[in-house]
Amino acid sequence: MLEGLWTNFISLIGGDEQYSTITVFQVVTRTVVIYLVALVIIRIGKRRFMGDYSAFDILIGLIVGSTMARAVTGTISLLNMVIVVGVLMALHWIIATLSVHWQGFGRFIENSPRKLIIDGAIQDDALLKSKITRDDLMLALRQESHIDDVELVKAAYLERDGSITVLPKDSVNTVQNVEVEKGVQTIKIANGSSPE
Repeated sequence: MLEGLWTNFISLIGGDEQYSTITVFQVVTRTVVIYLVALVIIRIGKRRFMGDYSAFDILIGLIVGSTMARAVTGTISLLNMVIVVGVLMALHWIIATLSVHWQGFGRFIENSPRKLIIDGAIQDDALLKSKITRDDLMLALRQESHIDDVELVKAAYLERDGSITVLPKDSVNTVQNVEVEKGVQTIKIANGSSPE
């Protein structure tokens, strides 16, 4: 009985057909099956895949997507697609596990965060190594922390995933002016960086 079900399934998805003779219905059926397989893969690996992507995650995503697309069109069989994707997922898991337990390997695979700003001073050598212009860095400061003055930044890092993280200096509110007019007291407070 199971053999009969399997034979019907293979016929339904055009498993025995050359890709040039697959019907539209078989392409649709293959797409549904591959979509379900992709959901399972995302469910298994979602903690890695659904966060910020590292270069390694993007590489695996491209290869898996390309392999699945070939299975939709019939240039490779569904069974071969599942095997290829399974091997890729296993490699991804092994490399991720090694990266967690062996820091040197993790740095080799994904690099380390790089300091772009230290105590309000832009590190030009780090910008050069990272291929980031000062304008790109200032854009990141404005977008990330709404800061347009480098001196208000304690540190900025180019992270492993390519994003820039900004740590502003601690700020202290200071009273600049106190006025009393017609019984109403007005206090002007400035927010600035704390004295070092």
